[in-house]
Amino acid sequence: MGNIPLSKQVYSLHLAFVRKINDVHIFVQQAIPLLNEARDKYEASKHEKDRRYYVPTIGRTKFARRTDQELKNIYERFIENELYENFIVTAVSLFESLLFDVLRLVIYSYPQKLTLNVQGIQVDRTVPIEVLLQSNTLESALEEVIRKRINSISYAMPKAYLEYLNNVAGITISDPVFPDYIEIKATRDVIIHNARIINEIYIQKAGDKSRGKINEKLIMDLDYFNHCIATLKRVSGIIQRDIKQNFPEK
Repeated sequence: MGNIPLSKQVYSLHLAFVRKINDVHIFVQQAIPLLNEARDKYEASKHEKDRRYYVPTIGRTKFARRTDQELKNIYERFIENELYENFIVTAVSLFESLLFDVLRLVIYSYPQKLTLNVQGIQVDRTVPIEVLLQSNTLESALEEVIRKRINSISYAMPKAYLEYLNNVAGITISDPVFPDYIEIKATRDVIIHNARIINEIYIQKAGDKSRGKINEKLIMDLDYFNHCIATLKRVSGIIQRDIKQNFPEK
């Protein structure tokens, strides 16, 4: 990681994240009018027979058949919510990569922080013998220990890994934007694991920020998508700001 100060490394990660997530938003904004135009074309079509559309299949060439009205329905699904669903999942993944990269950088710069822990995260305070045997240097052993630690943190509940972020890096997680992030992460999990249908797990994770009742479908529209993008950028900005304050250049 060279001699680049920790704060500058995190600032670079923050800028790259903001650029990527802004790109996502720009793409969606540009795509919606094009999708609307295509939807309108199929809606106005008088063609009633199936058309063939190539679909990938292992070992052979295959085509799916759809009428123009079925194509219209596909476009409507994506325009109304599925486009936002997919890009919210993408945005959360980009943010999680940023967050765990920041933790990795902090711990690498201050290995003593490996002793810190919070409730809800299982920490192994020993170094597996295979790590020592397979590492050529102390530095490579440290990198592997940190990799394993970050991997275990990534499976924790958002509230737990945000507490860990606070303990390790001094990030101010009392800002009102963090409960919004936790709800967004819970929404992402429902999109992936429960077809956007609210369940008890979502209610438990989202708490007061819950956006519906059990068995209702989460609303996924442009307003919520904008909220997600703005929230993730705000959290990234807080992380970058606090790292700069807590780990000044030497």
